[in-house]
Amino acid sequence: MGTAKRVVYFKAKLEDKPGELCNFAKDLKAKDLGLLSLKGIGQGTHGELLVVAKSPDKLRTAWKAAGVLLEEGTAFYLSGVDKTGALQADLDAISKAGVNIVATEAVVAGRSYGAILWVDPADVEKTAKALGAK
Repeated sequence: MGTAKRVVYFKAKLEDKPGELCNFAKDLKAKDLGLLSLKGIGQGTHGELLVVAKSPDKLRTAWKAAGVLLEEGTAFYLSGVDKTGALQADLDAISKAGVNIVATEAVVAGRSYGAILWVDPADVEKTAKALGAK
């Protein structure tokens, strides 16, 4: 198993047009808001961003003030050394706990991987226990 921890994710809505993600990134930089993950999805005339911030309280405050915060909740951040089957032990533990994963996003950089897992809010505690996440 890799390292697992609970994280707070935030969802925001923005226009789906050229430059919007760039403006978002500039705003994050100007406010010194670092991210662990960013997922953007275009949906017609709007886009949705799902982010995990390094400083959740700071991001929450900024997005509430800007009126862009749509949702926040708990997800899980998994990380470790990249190798074939690196997520298998974590996925097995979640499966054995009877938890359905709602969504996942994973990436490898160099010799390390990082993954975000979303589960139903009712399954957060079971997932945390299965992963040994704080």
